[in-house]
Amino acid sequence: MDPTTVTARVPTELLARLIGPLHRGRVTRQDQQAIVDTMTAVTGAPFHDLKYRLNATGDHHDLEHLVFDHLDEDLQDRLLEHIAAQAQADPTPDLRVLCDIDDTLRCALHDDRYPRGTVYPGVVELLTQLDRGAAADPGRVGDLTFVTARPGGPAGLIEEYTRDGLADLGLPPHSVLGGSLLNLHTKAAIAERKLQNMERDHLLFPECRMVFVGDSGQADGDVGAEMAARPHDHVVGTLLHDVTGLDGAARAAWAERGVHVFDTYAGAAGHALRLGLLTREQAHAVAGATREGVARLDLEPRQRAHLEDVLTAEEADLRIG
Repeated sequence: MDPTTVTARVPTELLARLIGPLHRGRVTRQDQQAIVDTMTAVTGAPFHDLKYRLNATGDHHDLEHLVFDHLDEDLQDRLLEHIAAQAQADPTPDLRVLCDIDDTLRCALHDDRYPRGTVYPGVVELLTQLDRGAAADPGRVGDLTFVTARPGGPAGLIEEYTRDGLADLGLPPHSVLGGSLLNLHTKAAIAERKLQNMERDHLLFPECRMVFVGDSGQADGDVGAEMAARPHDHVVGTLLHDVTGLDGAARAAWAERGVHVFDTYAGAAGHALRLGLLTREQAHAVAGATREGVARLDLEPRQRAHLEDVLTAEEADLRIG
């Protein structure tokens, strides 16, 4: 039967559930052909929805894994061409939210303002509001992706470990783009892997805009600036968490490259508001969550005094009193 006839009658949720098991374990040429035939028979908004459902599987068997790890080159090219054609035929204002993990979501390496392992106050609210506020369908799955140089490991075990660490934070549905063991040795290698991950995300979702949330400790500013400078021009901006003490001149230089530095997530919300990614009400919700989160932390007096100062300044920038 013609795949077009079948897919026209089958909801995308069911199609995603049927395709998913075909790229787990060994994927035969016949399985690959069936996947690509099915996906290329879907067009328009249903095709975009199918992509997002395949990308929000809750494990490492997501859309990126399917397209770049399990398809032969000719079938990969065919599917990517269909993705590009559908992006032109059915553009969308939706926003892809790409976010680093270490020192962006959770205090891990360079930041001495918080106890190690702290989930930064306000970060979950920011990611939730970006995911809700920018999408044409706020309830749609799959807008949020964590981009890391952490390796995927055998059978995606380290990516699975990363997902498990994110599971209880109250985040929207999300996927994880990882790295390889060779990516962990230098900042340049880490940056290159993150760039590759972001470029892959653009190939899979060329119809969408993108915002990157990173930190100043591992070349994330360069990654965001490089993506913004590329000719596809879909990166709205980069929000850069300062964990290394950037001065005013450095922050101004980053801003000229589309990289907006912040100290707390109230400051990130202010930048997102100015970029048109959040409403004022959403930005205030992020600032409120940041204030509440800071109040709950067990901090040394020096740490608390510093955070109170920068948070108050960033709240004032949002005119919160």
